[in-house]
Amino acid sequence: MNIQQEVNNLKKELVFLRIKKVTQQKTENHKIKKIQHQISKINQLHNKNKYSYND
Repeated sequence: MNIQQEVNNLKKELVFLRIKKVTQQKTENHKIKKIQHQISKINQLHNKNKYSYND
């Protein structure tokens, strides 16, 4: 699984959790923050590697 696919999967899961929260179904609110953090971390690492100089 590549980086973009992983980010897309996490975003999908995030949307489903937000929908559950809005519809007042049983949600695990801590997962929302955790997934946001994971997405951010993956993007940071990807951008760091993308723009690093290879000497």
